[in-house]
Amino acid sequence: MNLEQPQNQGTNIQNNMSTVNNNVSNFFTNMKQNFNTMLTGFSNEPGANPQFSSSNTIIAKFAFLILVFIIFVILINLGISLLIYFIMPKDDPYVIKGMIQGSQPATISQDPNNSKSIPILKSNNQNAGIEFTWSTWIYLDDLGTSNTKYQHIFNKGDNNYDSTTNISSVNNAPGLYLSPATNELHVIMNTVSKSDAIEIIDINNVPIKKWVNVIIRLKNTILDVYINGSIAGRLVLQNVPKQNYNNVYVCQNGGFTGKLADLRYFSRALSIFEINSVVSKGPNTSTSELDTTVTSKGNYSYLSNLWYASKL
Repeated sequence: MNLEQPQNQGTNIQNNMSTVNNNVSNFFTNMKQNFNTMLTGFSNEPGANPQFSSSNTIIAKFAFLILVFIIFVILINLGISLLIYFIMPKDDPYVIKGMIQGSQPATISQDPNNSKSIPILKSNNQNAGIEFTWSTWIYLDDLGTSNTKYQHIFNKGDNNYDSTTNISSVNNAPGLYLSPATNELHVIMNTVSKSDAIEIIDINNVPIKKWVNVIIRLKNTILDVYINGSIAGRLVLQNVPKQNYNNVYVCQNGGFTGKLADLRYFSRALSIFEINSVVSKGPNTSTSELDTTVTSKGNYSYLSNLWYASKL
């Protein structure tokens, strides 16, 4: 990744703001000159009453000041919006954009002092309470051979994994795993309780050698899992979902046998129309900058949307 890019972007923004300031200054100067010329010409008209001209001049100047103030407020708001757009973290960031091998570990930092971090923002002022959505595409080449260890896809939390199960032992908010030696997805969500209880949804019969879109959506205490736009599992959590500020870990401890593409976070619960929009776009199979092992896009097929029709 080019480390000079943030500096170049900062220089470009500064130059653009300087140009905008100069243009605004010239605009106000020309406007004032035109106003003065108009008022001078009106005052010099034969038969113009001096008191009438003076009173109109005061009113015109007052109106001009109000106009300048309104334009100034609009420009300030526009400038603040631009700064927020370029500087503040996005609400719906791609945690991994493009494709990586399932065995390629990646850690996405949440440290704001790290220039390579991708902040995951919590939902804010949502009517239904806590909301978020995670979306990813996975392609399973094989199911693995271990009968006890889960294959790690991703989790938001920590990287302290149980030596027997390979599941994060502290934080999964959420966590997505492939069950041992079977084509079953294992979704975990921590909740706030005395024992730090975890809630689990298992999605079975996930096809191999097909691209599958997996969406994990939380709205208040309702946790939904969508497969290619169709709801495949729902769980009403018994306690309040437990979020954290820890890193996002992808394909840890050997990961899984396959590929992952377009891991994305949304700071809200997506609607069914937004979910279908994500699915219709398909996976981005170009190589992610986090993975140098993928050399070509390949020829991959997609899973039929009717696959889960029997589950509805």
